[in-house]
Amino acid sequence: MAAIELIASLASPRERAGTDLGPYDAVCLGSPYCRRVRGNFAEDLSLLPEAVSGMRAAGKNVYVTSPAAPRGRDLPHVEMLIAAAADAGAQALEVHNMGVLRILREKGNPLPAHIGAYANVYTHLTAQVMRDYGAVRVRPNAEVSLQEMEILARDGGVEVEVLAHGKIPLGVTERCSLLSEAEDADPKCPSACEEERWLTTRQWVLKNVGKGVLSGRDMCLLEHLPRLLSMGFSVFKIEGLYESAAYRSEVGRVYREALELAASGKPYEVRPEWAAVLRRHSREGFCNGYCFGKTGRLYVGTVLQEDKPKV
Repeated sequence: MAAIELIASLASPRERAGTDLGPYDAVCLGSPYCRRVRGNFAEDLSLLPEAVSGMRAAGKNVYVTSPAAPRGRDLPHVEMLIAAAADAGAQALEVHNMGVLRILREKGNPLPAHIGAYANVYTHLTAQVMRDYGAVRVRPNAEVSLQEMEILARDGGVEVEVLAHGKIPLGVTERCSLLSEAEDADPKCPSACEEERWLTTRQWVLKNVGKGVLSGRDMCLLEHLPRLLSMGFSVFKIEGLYESAAYRSEVGRVYREALELAASGKPYEVRPEWAAVLRRHSREGFCNGYCFGKTGRLYVGTVLQEDKPKV
């Protein structure tokens, strides 16, 4: 069995503060949604050397993300980001865009590429193309089932990252939906996205993070970890962007303990204290995305199943 890697996502020093990274093997730094996020590791490049060196000294693998939907005007910054991340000692660049992947290749691939959630990877053929451009890891699109991910990894020749827990990324736009004026003119920027915002209509509830839309419910694969390991998956992410330090810390501890139990070969069951932690940190309940070939809002399982599923 490949070594298990549990990844935390951190946008800024503000999100890093108070977060217990003990349960995690790796950290992905920066926000892919907006360059103007306060203290964005992927924007304020002066923050990277200390952040990367400190986390690597603590034994963590460190990755840096890039913009999910870069415009032409963003590309000079992307080039500087690649250089800064490599110089700081980061071990990979998370890439959501073929243009950024091409820039990385043209620079001689100074960092391996980890393909992120917004790159629209649905098949092994797409994964093969990205592998040829320097990608070593791929996060398949949210609509891809576990069975399809297994094929993608095998035939695409890449490692697959699985979202184990957290909000599912659904979309990203160029313009911030929280502002009434342009970003550089609106006094609410960048503080607007530091408050929780929810989109509610009829049965649907989504989380709004300004330029991004996330699921309202938390993806939760806790009950299914033995199956995931038996299928060969070993890289798992806890999506902690725009969440509290307690969310990242406590959910991370639950998954670390659960993964160790699942990998031990001992009988596996979800402990009541694990379920209590996850419920405490989930406002809208749980789902499995499309992992099991069902509609994304449903939850497959028994321990965390609710009588009246929410969206």
